[in-house]
Amino acid sequence: MKEFLSREHVPFVERNIEEDDAAYDALLALGFLAVPVTISGQTAVKGFDVQQLDALVQAWRSDRGE
Repeated sequence: MKEFLSREHVPFVERNIEEDDAAYDALLALGFLAVPVTISGQTAVKGFDVQQLDALVQAWRSDRGE
């Protein structure tokens, strides 16, 4: 996931649920029990779904006027 986002030049914040109880609680509050989960705005993508991730990247770029 980090490699994909870095390759697309998308800034991100990594949260490790094994080391950060607040990150784990946030994951549960969103209804997810497994990682990775990528969140952008109000959209969450579970796992490594390239089509959904590409759509998120394109939406992010569009919001920035790119």
